[in-house]
Amino acid sequence: LIGFKPAVDAYNIAKGKKQEKGQSVDPLSEMSFMKGIEMFAESIPGLIIQMIAIVNGGSDVAAWVSVVVSALTTGYVGAVI
Repeated sequence: LIGFKPAVDAYNIAKGKKQEKGQSVDPLSEMSFMKGIEMFAESIPGLIIQMIAIVNGGSDVAAWVSVVVSALTTGYVGAVI
């Protein structure tokens, strides 16, 4: 609710916390899953805004370069997770 989930996940991984009884997944899998959700939840609105700007403002090369760079950056971040 207040944004501490990524910090708590990173702390649990750094301390080597193991999967406890009753948990459905281990901490590393949980962090990876949450990072994937976070990545897509943040990138989709940006893509929509960029595409609206392209549709309304014409097809400028710089606008398309911006979309490609955003996609490549998101892909890189996804690969590093």
